[in-house]
Amino acid sequence: MPRPLPAEVLALTAGDADAVRAHLLAAAHRVIAAKGLAAASTRAIAEEAGVSGGTLYNYFDNHTDLLAKAIAGRAATITRPIATLPTRAGRATVADNLAGFVRQAAVILDELVPALAAAFSDGDLLAAVRRELAAVDPVDDPARLVERYLLAERELGRVDAAADCRAAASLVVTICHDDAFNRYLHGAGRRATSRRREIALIVRSITS
Repeated sequence: MPRPLPAEVLALTAGDADAVRAHLLAAAHRVIAAKGLAAASTRAIAEEAGVSGGTLYNYFDNHTDLLAKAIAGRAATITRPIATLPTRAGRATVADNLAGFVRQAAVILDELVPALAAAFSDGDLLAAVRRELAAVDPVDDPARLVERYLLAERELGRVDAAADCRAAASLVVTICHDDAFNRYLHGAGRRATSRRREIALIVRSITS
C-alpha cells in the first residue's frame, strides 16, 4: 500500500494525482537545472519534492520515465512564447520578427541543450525523451512553426509568392541550433550572437 503523502505536499496538491505528478516533475526539473542530469537521482528528486523515494513510482513508471517527462514538460513550458510567432504576421517587419524568434530560441536552447546533451549518453533515456518531445509543439518541429509564419506573411504579400518558405525556415532554425551548440561548447560566459546580418540575407531572398 502506498505511503500517505506528507502534510506539506498534501497542502500543495490536495492529494490530486495530476497535481502531485506536476509537483514531482517540478522538483525533478529543479534538480536537473541546479545540479545537472547526472545528479538527478531518485533520492535527490524525492528530497527536493519532500516525499519518500518510493512515492515517485506511484506516479511514474520508473526513473527514466520521470526524467523524460520532466525534460519534455519543461520544454513545453519554455517554448510557449515562440509558439505565437505565426500570429505576428503583418506586424513589425519580417526581419524583426525572425530576429525576435532567434533571440527567444537562444534562451530556450540554452536551458534545453545541456539536459538533451546529457541524455545522449543514456540510450533508454534518449528514446524516452524523443517519445515525449514528439508530442510537444513547437519543440517537435520548430522549422514548421517558422514556415507557418512565413506562409502567413506570404498570404499578406510581405513575402514573395515564389519564396521557398520551408527552406528559409530551415535556415533560421539551423542558425539557432548552431549558436546554441557553440555557446554550450564554449561555456556559459559566451554571449548570444546577433544574427541580424544573416536574417537580413534570408529576408532579402524571400521578399521582393
